[in-house]
Amino acid sequence: MDELQLHYVDLGVPRVLDLNRDSFDIGRTEGNDIVLNHPSVSRRHARLEKRSSKWWLLDLKSTNGVKVNDKQITESEITQGDRLLIGSVQLDVRTMPKVDFSDQSLFDNPSGTVIRRISDFNSEFGFDVADIAAKAPSKDAPPQAQREKIMAVLIQVAKLLLQYEELNAVLNAVMDIIFKYLPVDRGLLILFDESGNPVPKLTKFREGFEGQDIPISRNILKMVAEQQVSLLTANALEDARLLGGKSIAIHGIRSAMCVPLWNRDRVIGAVQVDSPIHIGSFTEEDLDMLTALANFAAVAIERAQLSEKIEQEKKIRAKLERYHSPGVIDEIVKGAITAIDEGEVKSAEVSILFADISGFTTISETKRPEEVAEFLSHFFSCAVDAIFAHGGTLDKFIGDAVMAFFGAPIGQADHAARAVRAGLTMRQLVEVWNADRATQGLPPVRIRVGINSGPAVAGNVGTEKRVDYTVLGSSVNIASRLESGVAKPGQVVISQNTFDMVPRGEFKVESLGEFPLKGLTQKMPVYAVLDEASATAPAASTSSGTIPAGKTPS
Repeated sequence: MDELQLHYVDLGVPRVLDLNRDSFDIGRTEGNDIVLNHPSVSRRHARLEKRSSKWWLLDLKSTNGVKVNDKQITESEITQGDRLLIGSVQLDVRTMPKVDFSDQSLFDNPSGTVIRRISDFNSEFGFDVADIAAKAPSKDAPPQAQREKIMAVLIQVAKLLLQYEELNAVLNAVMDIIFKYLPVDRGLLILFDESGNPVPKLTKFREGFEGQDIPISRNILKMVAEQQVSLLTANALEDARLLGGKSIAIHGIRSAMCVPLWNRDRVIGAVQVDSPIHIGSFTEEDLDMLTALANFAAVAIERAQLSEKIEQEKKIRAKLERYHSPGVIDEIVKGAITAIDEGEVKSAEVSILFADISGFTTISETKRPEEVAEFLSHFFSCAVDAIFAHGGTLDKFIGDAVMAFFGAPIGQADHAARAVRAGLTMRQLVEVWNADRATQGLPPVRIRVGINSGPAVAGNVGTEKRVDYTVLGSSVNIASRLESGVAKPGQVVISQNTFDMVPRGEFKVESLGEFPLKGLTQKMPVYAVLDEASATAPAASTSSGTIPAGKTPS
Protein backbone atom coordinates (compact mmCIF):
# COMPACT_ATOMS: atom_id res chain seq x y z
CA MET A 1 0.00 0.00 0.00
CA ASP A 2 1.32 3.45 -0.92
CA GLU A 3 2.23 5.72 1.98
CA LEU A 4 0.05 8.84 1.87
CA GLN A 5 0.97 12.38 2.75
CA LEU A 6 -1.05 15.55 3.33
CA HIS A 7 0.33 18.70 1.71
CA TYR A 8 -1.09 22.02 2.93
CA VAL A 9 -0.21 25.57 3.90
CA ASP A 10 -0.70 26.89 7.44
CA LEU A 11 0.12 30.50 8.39
CA GLY A 12 1.90 30.85 5.06
CA VAL A 13 4.18 27.87 5.73
CA PRO A 14 4.03 24.83 3.41
CA ARG A 15 3.62 21.70 5.49
CA VAL A 16 3.79 17.98 4.75
CA LEU A 17 2.37 15.34 7.09
CA ASP A 18 3.06 11.62 6.75
CA LEU A 19 -0.04 9.54 7.55
CA ASN A 20 1.89 7.11 9.74
CA ARG A 21 -0.62 6.55 12.55
CA ASP A 22 -4.13 5.13 12.80
CA SER A 23 -5.94 8.45 13.33
CA PHE A 24 -5.46 12.22 13.22
CA ASP A 25 -7.74 14.89 14.72
CA ILE A 26 -7.98 18.11 12.69
CA GLY A 27 -9.02 21.46 14.14
CA ARG A 28 -8.16 25.06 14.95
CA THR A 29 -7.00 24.66 18.55
CA GLU A 30 -3.97 23.10 20.18
CA GLY A 31 -4.42 19.47 21.14
CA ASN A 32 -5.40 18.45 17.60
CA ASP A 33 -2.91 16.37 15.64
CA ILE A 34 -3.28 18.72 12.66
CA VAL A 35 -3.75 22.37 13.69
CA LEU A 36 -5.14 24.67 10.97
CA ASN A 37 -5.01 28.31 12.04
CA HIS A 38 -7.95 29.66 10.05
CA PRO A 39 -11.28 31.14 11.26
CA SER A 40 -13.25 28.83 8.94
CA VAL A 41 -11.91 25.80 10.82
CA SER A 42 -13.80 24.63 13.93
CA ARG A 43 -11.99 23.84 17.17
CA ARG A 44 -12.54 20.12 16.51
CA HIS A 45 -13.38 19.99 12.85
CA ALA A 46 -12.59 16.58 11.35
CA ARG A 47 -10.80 13.29 11.84
CA LEU A 48 -8.74 11.01 9.63
CA GLU A 49 -9.11 7.32 10.46
CA LYS A 50 -7.46 4.22 9.02
CA ARG A 51 -9.97 1.43 8.42
CA SER A 52 -8.67 -1.87 7.05
CA SER A 53 -5.66 -0.22 5.39
CA LYS A 54 -7.81 2.54 3.85
CA TRP A 55 -8.07 6.16 5.00
CA TRP A 56 -11.40 7.82 5.78
CA LEU A 57 -12.18 11.47 6.48
CA LEU A 58 -14.98 12.27 8.96
CA ASP A 59 -16.72 15.57 9.65
CA LEU A 60 -17.03 16.09 13.45
CA LYS A 61 -20.16 18.24 13.10
CA SER A 62 -18.09 21.27 12.10
CA THR A 63 -19.59 24.68 11.38
CA ASN A 64 -18.29 25.06 7.81
CA GLY A 65 -18.20 21.43 6.79
CA VAL A 66 -15.76 19.13 5.00
CA LYS A 67 -15.40 18.52 1.26
CA VAL A 68 -13.57 15.88 -0.74
CA ASN A 69 -12.99 16.93 -4.37
CA ASP A 70 -15.55 19.75 -3.92
CA LYS A 71 -18.24 17.34 -2.67
CA GLN A 72 -19.69 17.91 0.81
CA ILE A 73 -19.29 14.79 2.97
CA THR A 74 -20.00 13.53 6.47
CA GLU A 75 -17.49 10.75 5.92
CA SER A 76 -15.61 9.55 2.86
CA GLU A 77 -12.73 7.33 1.85
CA ILE A 78 -9.74 9.31 0.56
CA THR A 79 -6.86 8.31 -1.68
CA GLN A 80 -3.95 9.70 -3.66
CA GLY A 81 -4.85 12.77 -5.70
CA ASP A 82 -7.87 13.79 -3.59
CA ARG A 83 -8.32 17.43 -2.64
CA LEU A 84 -9.71 18.00 0.86
CA LEU A 85 -11.35 21.19 2.11
CA ILE A 86 -11.44 21.66 5.89
CA GLY A 87 -13.48 24.83 6.13
CA SER A 88 -11.59 26.97 3.61
CA VAL A 89 -8.22 25.26 4.04
CA GLN A 90 -7.14 22.94 1.24
CA LEU A 91 -5.14 19.79 1.90
CA ASP A 92 -3.82 17.67 -0.99
CA VAL A 93 -3.42 13.91 -0.64
CA ARG A 94 -0.27 12.62 -2.31
CA THR A 95 1.85 9.50 -2.22
CA MET A 96 5.53 9.54 -1.40
CA PRO A 97 7.47 8.16 -4.38
CA LYS A 98 9.06 4.82 -3.60
CA VAL A 99 12.74 4.71 -2.81
CA ASP A 100 14.52 1.80 -4.49
CA PHE A 101 17.04 0.54 -1.94
CA SER A 102 19.62 -1.85 -3.36
CA ASP A 103 23.24 -2.90 -2.96
CA GLN A 104 24.17 -1.24 -6.26
CA SER A 105 26.08 1.98 -6.15
CA LEU A 106 25.91 5.03 -8.38
CA PHE A 107 29.41 5.99 -7.33
CA ASP A 108 31.58 3.04 -8.45
CA ASN A 109 33.23 4.75 -11.43
CA PRO A 110 36.85 5.37 -10.38
CA SER A 111 37.48 7.91 -13.12
CA GLY A 112 34.28 9.88 -12.52
CA THR A 113 33.69 9.70 -8.78
CA VAL A 114 34.87 12.27 -6.22
CA ILE A 115 35.09 11.23 -2.58
CA ARG A 116 35.31 14.12 -0.12
CA ARG A 117 35.94 13.49 3.56
CA ILE A 118 34.10 15.74 5.98
CA SER A 119 37.31 16.17 8.00
CA ASP A 120 39.12 17.41 4.85
CA PHE A 121 36.21 19.73 4.08
CA ASN A 122 36.37 21.21 7.58
CA SER A 123 40.13 21.65 7.33
CA GLU A 124 40.07 23.32 3.93
CA PHE A 125 37.17 25.62 4.72
CA GLY A 126 37.97 26.26 8.39
CA PHE A 127 34.33 25.30 8.74
CA ASP A 128 32.21 24.60 11.79
CA VAL A 129 28.67 25.83 12.31
CA ALA A 130 29.32 26.69 15.95
CA ASP A 131 32.31 28.95 15.35
CA ILE A 132 32.47 29.55 11.62
CA ALA A 133 32.93 33.29 12.05
CA ALA A 134 35.87 32.88 14.42
CA LYS A 135 38.03 30.62 12.26
CA ALA A 136 40.50 31.96 9.76
CA PRO A 137 40.99 30.14 6.43
CA SER A 138 43.64 27.43 6.47
CA LYS A 139 46.56 27.43 4.03
CA ASP A 140 44.79 24.70 2.02
CA ALA A 141 41.54 26.65 1.82
CA PRO A 142 39.70 26.83 -1.53
CA PRO A 143 39.82 30.02 -3.58
CA GLN A 144 38.48 33.07 -1.77
CA ALA A 145 35.69 33.56 -4.33
CA GLN A 146 34.40 30.04 -3.72
CA ARG A 147 34.52 30.52 0.04
CA GLU A 148 32.70 33.83 -0.18
CA LYS A 149 29.98 32.35 -2.42
CA ILE A 150 29.37 29.45 -0.05
CA MET A 151 29.42 31.71 3.01
CA ALA A 152 26.96 34.13 1.41
CA VAL A 153 24.58 31.28 0.67
CA LEU A 154 24.96 29.81 4.15
CA ILE A 155 24.11 33.12 5.82
CA GLN A 156 20.81 33.13 3.90
CA VAL A 157 20.26 29.46 4.71
CA ALA A 158 20.84 29.99 8.43
CA LYS A 159 18.35 32.88 8.54
CA LEU A 160 15.76 30.85 6.63
CA LEU A 161 16.06 27.65 8.65
CA LEU A 162 15.81 29.52 11.95
CA GLN A 163 12.27 30.54 10.95
CA TYR A 164 10.98 26.97 11.24
CA GLU A 165 10.49 24.74 14.26
CA GLU A 166 8.31 21.99 12.78
CA LEU A 167 10.34 19.09 11.34
CA ASN A 168 8.43 18.76 8.05
CA ALA A 169 8.69 22.49 7.44
CA VAL A 170 12.46 22.31 7.99
CA LEU A 171 12.81 19.34 5.63
CA ASN A 172 10.87 21.12 2.90
CA ALA A 173 12.88 24.30 3.39
CA VAL A 174 16.14 22.33 3.15
CA MET A 175 15.12 20.73 -0.13
CA ASP A 176 13.86 24.04 -1.55
CA ILE A 177 17.25 25.60 -0.79
CA ILE A 178 19.11 22.75 -2.50
CA PHE A 179 16.97 23.12 -5.65
CA LYS A 180 17.49 26.89 -5.59
CA TYR A 181 21.29 26.84 -5.45
CA LEU A 182 22.20 23.61 -7.27
CA PRO A 183 21.33 22.23 -10.76
CA VAL A 184 19.45 19.14 -9.52
CA ASP A 185 16.43 17.42 -11.06
CA ARG A 186 15.56 15.00 -8.26
CA GLY A 187 16.28 15.05 -4.56
CA LEU A 188 15.88 12.60 -1.69
CA LEU A 189 16.30 13.32 2.01
CA ILE A 190 16.81 10.38 4.37
CA LEU A 191 17.03 10.29 8.16
CA PHE A 192 18.36 7.39 10.22
CA ASP A 193 16.04 5.99 12.87
CA GLU A 194 17.13 5.02 16.38
CA SER A 195 18.38 1.65 15.09
CA GLY A 196 20.41 3.28 12.33
CA ASN A 197 18.07 2.22 9.52
CA PRO A 198 17.53 4.69 6.65
CA VAL A 199 14.03 6.16 6.49
CA PRO A 200 13.05 8.23 3.40
CA LYS A 201 11.49 11.47 4.64
CA LEU A 202 11.14 13.74 1.61
CA THR A 203 11.45 13.64 -2.16
CA LYS A 204 11.41 16.61 -4.53
CA PHE A 205 11.36 16.79 -8.32
CA ARG A 206 11.95 19.52 -10.83
CA GLU A 207 9.03 19.89 -13.26
CA GLY A 208 8.95 17.00 -15.70
CA PHE A 209 10.45 14.42 -13.33
CA GLU A 210 7.51 13.99 -10.93
CA GLY A 211 6.50 10.59 -9.65
CA GLN A 212 9.69 8.74 -10.57
CA ASP A 213 11.16 6.29 -8.11
CA ILE A 214 14.62 7.16 -6.79
CA PRO A 215 17.33 4.49 -6.51
CA ILE A 216 19.81 4.62 -3.64
CA SER A 217 22.38 2.15 -2.38
CA ARG A 218 22.37 0.95 1.22
CA ASN A 219 26.10 0.42 0.90
CA ILE A 220 26.63 4.05 -0.05
CA LEU A 221 24.44 5.24 2.85
CA LYS A 222 26.49 3.11 5.21
CA MET A 223 29.71 4.49 3.75
CA VAL A 224 28.48 8.08 3.95
CA ALA A 225 27.43 7.65 7.60
CA GLU A 226 30.32 5.58 8.93
CA GLN A 227 33.21 7.13 6.99
CA GLN A 228 31.65 10.62 6.94
CA VAL A 229 32.31 11.31 3.28
CA SER A 230 30.53 13.16 0.50
CA LEU A 231 30.35 11.57 -2.95
CA LEU A 232 29.96 12.86 -6.52
CA THR A 233 29.71 10.91 -9.75
CA ALA A 234 29.83 12.60 -13.12
CA ASN A 235 28.25 9.71 -15.05
CA ALA A 236 27.06 6.59 -13.27
CA LEU A 237 26.28 4.80 -16.56
CA GLU A 238 29.93 4.95 -17.65
CA ASP A 239 31.01 2.32 -15.15
CA ALA A 240 31.07 -1.08 -16.87
CA ARG A 241 30.30 -2.74 -13.55
CA LEU A 242 26.91 -1.06 -13.50
CA LEU A 243 25.82 -1.85 -17.04
CA GLY A 244 23.99 -4.94 -15.81
CA GLY A 245 22.38 -3.10 -12.89
CA LYS A 246 18.70 -2.82 -13.58
CA SER A 247 17.96 0.12 -11.29
CA ILE A 248 20.75 2.25 -12.74
CA ALA A 249 19.75 1.46 -16.32
CA ILE A 250 16.04 1.91 -15.74
CA HIS A 251 16.43 5.20 -13.91
CA GLY A 252 19.11 6.43 -16.28
CA ILE A 253 21.21 8.09 -13.59
CA ARG A 254 23.89 10.36 -15.02
CA SER A 255 25.19 12.82 -12.45
CA ALA A 256 24.59 12.34 -8.73
CA MET A 257 25.77 13.55 -5.32
CA CYS A 258 25.25 11.96 -1.91
CA VAL A 259 26.30 13.79 1.26
CA PRO A 260 25.80 13.14 4.98
CA LEU A 261 23.57 15.26 7.18
CA TRP A 262 26.22 15.91 9.80
CA ASN A 263 26.67 18.03 12.88
CA ARG A 264 30.20 17.90 14.27
CA ASP A 265 30.87 14.13 14.62
CA ARG A 266 27.28 12.90 14.35
CA VAL A 267 25.55 11.83 11.12
CA ILE A 268 21.74 11.83 11.30
CA GLY A 269 20.93 11.10 7.67
CA ALA A 270 21.87 11.83 4.08
CA VAL A 271 20.85 13.85 1.03
CA GLN A 272 21.05 12.42 -2.48
CA VAL A 273 20.46 14.54 -5.57
CA ASP A 274 20.80 13.51 -9.19
CA SER A 275 20.18 14.37 -12.81
CA PRO A 276 18.80 11.58 -15.00
CA ILE A 277 19.64 13.45 -18.20
CA HIS A 278 22.77 15.56 -17.99
CA ILE A 279 26.32 14.22 -17.83
CA GLY A 280 28.67 16.22 -15.63
CA SER A 281 25.91 18.34 -14.12
CA PHE A 282 27.75 18.67 -10.82
CA THR A 283 31.19 20.06 -10.04
CA GLU A 284 33.40 19.73 -6.98
CA GLU A 285 32.26 23.23 -6.06
CA ASP A 286 28.66 21.95 -6.09
CA LEU A 287 29.72 19.08 -3.83
CA ASP A 288 31.25 21.56 -1.39
CA MET A 289 28.09 23.65 -1.49
CA LEU A 290 25.86 20.64 -0.84
CA THR A 291 28.15 19.42 1.95
CA ALA A 292 27.98 22.80 3.66
CA LEU A 293 24.21 23.00 3.21
CA ALA A 294 23.85 19.54 4.72
CA ASN A 295 25.73 20.67 7.83
CA PHE A 296 23.41 23.62 8.39
CA ALA A 297 20.42 21.42 7.55
CA ALA A 298 21.44 18.81 10.15
CA VAL A 299 21.60 21.46 12.87
CA ALA A 300 18.12 22.73 11.93
CA ILE A 301 16.72 19.18 11.67
CA GLU A 302 18.06 18.18 15.10
CA ARG A 303 16.60 21.36 16.56
CA ALA A 304 13.22 20.59 14.95
CA GLN A 305 13.35 16.96 16.13
CA LEU A 306 13.95 18.15 19.67
CA SER A 307 11.05 20.60 19.44
CA GLU A 308 8.85 17.86 17.98
CA LYS A 309 9.79 15.50 20.80
CA ILE A 310 9.00 18.14 23.42
CA GLU A 311 5.66 18.89 21.74
CA GLN A 312 4.85 15.19 21.56
CA GLU A 313 5.61 14.80 25.25
CA LYS A 314 3.30 17.73 26.00
CA LYS A 315 0.49 16.07 24.04
CA ILE A 316 1.05 12.74 25.78
CA ARG A 317 0.99 14.42 29.17
CA ALA A 318 -2.14 16.41 28.31
CA LYS A 319 -3.99 13.21 27.36
CA LEU A 320 -2.78 11.15 30.32
CA GLU A 321 -2.61 13.57 33.24
CA ARG A 322 -6.30 13.12 34.00
CA TYR A 323 -5.86 9.39 34.49
CA HIS A 324 -2.35 8.72 35.76
CA SER A 325 -0.15 10.05 38.51
CA PRO A 326 2.84 12.21 37.48
CA GLY A 327 5.22 9.30 38.16
CA VAL A 328 3.32 7.01 35.79
CA ILE A 329 3.20 9.71 33.10
CA ASP A 330 6.98 10.17 33.35
CA GLU A 331 7.48 6.46 32.64
CA ILE A 332 5.07 6.55 29.69
CA VAL A 333 6.75 9.61 28.16
CA LYS A 334 10.21 8.03 28.58
CA GLY A 335 8.93 4.97 26.71
CA ALA A 336 9.20 2.60 29.66
CA ILE A 337 5.56 1.61 29.17
CA THR A 338 4.34 0.56 25.73
CA ALA A 339 1.06 -1.25 26.46
CA ILE A 340 -0.92 1.98 26.66
CA ASP A 341 0.07 2.99 23.13
CA GLU A 342 0.09 -0.43 21.48
CA GLY A 343 -3.27 -1.70 22.67
CA GLU A 344 -1.68 -4.70 24.37
CA VAL A 345 -3.57 -6.33 27.24
CA LYS A 346 -1.82 -8.40 29.87
CA SER A 347 -2.36 -9.99 33.27
CA ALA A 348 -1.24 -8.01 36.28
CA GLU A 349 -1.44 -8.18 40.06
CA VAL A 350 -3.33 -5.07 41.11
CA SER A 351 -5.35 -3.51 43.89
CA ILE A 352 -8.66 -1.94 42.91
CA LEU A 353 -10.33 0.88 44.84
CA PHE A 354 -13.94 1.99 44.61
CA ALA A 355 -15.29 5.00 46.52
CA ASP A 356 -18.63 6.77 46.53
CA ILE A 357 -20.66 9.28 48.54
CA SER A 358 -23.10 7.86 51.10
CA GLY A 359 -26.65 9.14 50.53
CA PHE A 360 -25.79 10.94 47.31
CA THR A 361 -29.25 10.37 45.79
CA THR A 362 -30.90 12.18 48.68
CA ILE A 363 -28.36 15.00 48.55
CA SER A 364 -28.76 15.51 44.80
CA GLU A 365 -32.56 15.69 45.00
CA THR A 366 -32.38 18.91 47.03
CA LYS A 367 -29.83 20.68 44.80
CA ARG A 368 -29.89 22.41 41.43
CA PRO A 369 -27.94 20.67 38.62
CA GLU A 370 -25.09 23.20 38.79
CA GLU A 371 -24.86 22.69 42.56
CA VAL A 372 -24.71 18.91 42.09
CA ALA A 373 -21.92 19.36 39.54
CA GLU A 374 -19.94 21.58 41.91
CA PHE A 375 -20.51 19.15 44.80
CA LEU A 376 -19.29 16.17 42.76
CA SER A 377 -16.35 18.14 41.42
CA HIS A 378 -15.15 18.79 44.96
CA PHE A 379 -15.44 15.13 45.91
CA PHE A 380 -13.72 13.99 42.72
CA SER A 381 -10.87 16.44 43.40
CA CYS A 382 -10.35 14.89 46.84
CA ALA A 383 -10.45 11.40 45.33
CA VAL A 384 -8.08 12.09 42.43
CA ASP A 385 -5.59 13.95 44.65
CA ALA A 386 -5.50 10.95 46.99
CA ILE A 387 -5.14 8.42 44.16
CA PHE A 388 -2.35 10.32 42.41
CA ALA A 389 -0.54 11.04 45.68
CA HIS A 390 0.05 7.29 46.06
CA GLY A 391 0.87 6.48 42.43
CA GLY A 392 -2.51 5.13 41.38
CA THR A 393 -4.33 5.24 38.06
CA LEU A 394 -7.78 6.82 37.79
CA ASP A 395 -9.97 4.45 35.82
CA LYS A 396 -13.30 6.22 35.63
CA PHE A 397 -16.06 8.20 37.34
CA ILE A 398 -19.35 6.29 37.63
CA GLY A 399 -22.08 8.66 38.77
CA ASP A 400 -20.89 9.69 42.24
CA ALA A 401 -18.38 6.81 42.42
CA VAL A 402 -14.68 6.67 41.59
CA MET A 403 -12.75 3.62 40.38
CA ALA A 404 -8.96 3.47 40.55
CA PHE A 405 -6.27 0.81 40.55
CA PHE A 406 -2.68 0.37 41.66
CA GLY A 407 -0.01 -1.90 40.14
CA ALA A 408 -0.65 -1.07 36.45
CA PRO A 409 0.49 0.10 33.98
CA ILE A 410 3.65 0.22 36.14
CA GLY A 411 4.11 -2.82 38.34
CA GLN A 412 4.16 -1.89 42.03
CA ALA A 413 5.20 -4.49 44.60
CA ASP A 414 3.40 -2.49 47.31
CA HIS A 415 0.21 -1.84 45.31
CA ALA A 416 -2.02 -3.07 48.17
CA ALA A 417 -0.49 -0.68 50.71
CA ARG A 418 -0.70 2.17 48.18
CA ALA A 419 -4.41 1.54 47.66
CA VAL A 420 -5.11 1.48 51.41
CA ARG A 421 -3.16 4.71 51.96
CA ALA A 422 -5.08 6.31 49.10
CA GLY A 423 -8.38 5.32 50.76
CA LEU A 424 -7.29 6.80 54.09
CA THR A 425 -5.99 9.98 52.41
CA MET A 426 -9.27 10.32 50.54
CA ARG A 427 -11.17 10.11 53.82
CA GLN A 428 -8.86 12.69 55.42
CA LEU A 429 -9.32 15.13 52.52
CA VAL A 430 -13.08 14.77 52.78
CA GLU A 431 -12.84 15.56 56.51
CA VAL A 432 -10.95 18.76 55.66
CA TRP A 433 -13.75 19.56 53.21
CA ASN A 434 -16.31 18.86 55.95
CA ALA A 435 -14.59 21.35 58.27
CA ASP A 436 -15.11 24.02 55.63
CA ARG A 437 -18.70 22.90 55.06
CA ALA A 438 -19.38 23.16 58.80
CA THR A 439 -18.48 26.87 58.76
CA GLN A 440 -21.19 27.29 56.11
CA GLY A 441 -23.78 25.36 58.11
CA LEU A 442 -23.72 22.44 55.67
CA PRO A 443 -24.00 18.77 56.72
CA PRO A 444 -20.88 16.56 56.59
CA VAL A 445 -20.13 14.31 53.64
CA ARG A 446 -19.47 10.62 54.31
CA ILE A 447 -17.76 8.34 51.82
CA ARG A 448 -17.46 4.56 51.52
CA VAL A 449 -14.32 2.91 50.20
CA GLY A 450 -13.86 -0.72 49.15
CA ILE A 451 -10.47 -2.24 48.20
CA ASN A 452 -9.57 -5.66 46.83
CA SER A 453 -6.30 -7.10 45.50
CA GLY A 454 -5.71 -9.87 43.00
CA PRO A 455 -5.11 -10.75 39.35
CA ALA A 456 -6.77 -8.74 36.59
CA VAL A 457 -6.45 -8.07 32.88
CA ALA A 458 -4.97 -4.60 32.26
CA GLY A 459 -4.82 -2.77 28.95
CA ASN A 460 -6.69 -0.76 26.33
CA VAL A 461 -10.28 -1.95 25.96
CA GLY A 462 -12.89 -0.47 23.63
CA THR A 463 -13.64 0.04 19.96
CA GLU A 464 -11.70 1.43 17.00
CA LYS A 465 -13.08 4.89 17.76
CA ARG A 466 -12.55 4.95 21.51
CA VAL A 467 -10.47 2.95 23.95
CA ASP A 468 -9.80 3.29 27.68
CA TYR A 469 -6.94 1.90 29.71
CA THR A 470 -8.68 -0.18 32.39
CA VAL A 471 -8.60 -3.39 34.42
CA LEU A 472 -11.10 -6.23 34.16
CA GLY A 473 -11.86 -9.41 36.09
CA SER A 474 -13.45 -10.83 39.22
CA SER A 475 -11.03 -8.89 41.42
CA VAL A 476 -12.64 -5.69 40.15
CA ASN A 477 -16.14 -6.97 40.87
CA ILE A 478 -15.22 -7.89 44.46
CA ALA A 479 -13.84 -4.38 45.13
CA SER A 480 -17.04 -2.84 43.78
CA ARG A 481 -19.24 -5.06 45.99
CA LEU A 482 -17.14 -4.30 49.08
CA GLU A 483 -17.76 -0.60 48.54
CA SER A 484 -21.47 -0.82 47.67
CA GLY A 485 -22.58 -3.73 49.86
CA VAL A 486 -20.26 -3.87 52.91
CA ALA A 487 -18.67 -0.49 53.65
CA LYS A 488 -20.64 1.84 55.91
CA PRO A 489 -20.44 5.64 55.73
CA GLY A 490 -16.93 6.76 56.68
CA GLN A 491 -15.42 3.26 56.37
CA VAL A 492 -12.49 2.01 54.32
CA VAL A 493 -12.94 -1.76 53.99
CA ILE A 494 -10.50 -4.27 52.50
CA SER A 495 -10.70 -7.90 51.44
CA GLN A 496 -8.71 -10.79 52.87
CA ASN A 497 -6.43 -10.64 49.80
CA THR A 498 -5.53 -6.99 50.45
CA PHE A 499 -5.15 -7.65 54.18
CA ASP A 500 -2.64 -10.42 53.48
CA MET A 501 -0.61 -8.26 51.06
CA VAL A 502 0.00 -5.17 53.20
CA PRO A 503 3.03 -5.21 55.54
CA ARG A 504 2.36 -6.43 59.08
CA GLY A 505 1.70 -3.57 61.47
CA GLU A 506 1.41 -0.91 58.75
CA PHE A 507 -2.29 -0.22 59.40
CA LYS A 508 -4.70 -0.53 62.27
CA VAL A 509 -7.57 -2.68 61.09
CA GLU A 510 -10.68 -4.18 62.59
CA SER A 511 -12.20 -7.48 61.57
CA LEU A 512 -15.80 -7.10 60.41
CA GLY A 513 -16.40 -10.83 60.07
CA GLU A 514 -17.41 -12.68 56.94
CA PHE A 515 -19.81 -11.39 54.31
CA PRO A 516 -21.54 -13.10 51.38
CA LEU A 517 -20.67 -11.40 48.08
CA LYS A 518 -22.54 -11.90 44.83
CA GLY A 519 -20.66 -14.28 42.54
CA LEU A 520 -18.75 -16.00 45.36
CA THR A 521 -19.76 -19.39 46.72
CA GLN A 522 -18.21 -18.75 50.13
CA LYS A 523 -18.36 -15.81 52.49
CA MET A 524 -15.35 -13.49 52.43
CA PRO A 525 -13.52 -12.14 55.52
CA VAL A 526 -13.62 -8.34 55.47
CA TYR A 527 -11.69 -5.74 57.49
CA ALA A 528 -12.17 -2.06 58.23
CA VAL A 529 -8.99 0.05 58.11
CA LEU A 530 -9.04 2.43 61.06
CA ASP A 531 -5.84 4.34 60.48
CA GLU A 532 -2.20 4.11 59.50
CA ALA A 533 0.02 2.72 62.27
CA SER A 534 3.63 3.69 62.90
CA ALA A 535 6.23 0.94 62.62
CA THR A 536 6.90 1.08 66.37
CA ALA A 537 3.33 1.32 67.56
CA PRO A 538 2.04 -1.96 69.05
CA ALA A 539 -1.13 -3.32 67.52
CA ALA A 540 -4.21 -3.59 69.69
CA SER A 541 -5.10 -7.06 70.98
CA THR A 542 -7.23 -9.28 68.78
CA SER A 543 -9.72 -9.69 71.61
CA SER A 544 -10.92 -6.17 70.94
CA GLY A 545 -11.27 -6.91 67.29
CA THR A 546 -8.28 -4.75 66.26
CA ILE A 547 -5.37 -6.60 64.64
CA PRO A 548 -2.21 -5.71 62.74
CA ALA A 549 -2.72 -5.86 58.99
CA GLY A 550 -0.69 -8.55 57.26
CA LYS A 551 -1.44 -11.23 59.86
CA THR A 552 -4.56 -13.32 59.58
CA PRO A 553 -6.33 -13.77 62.94
CA SER A 554 -6.34 -17.28 64.33
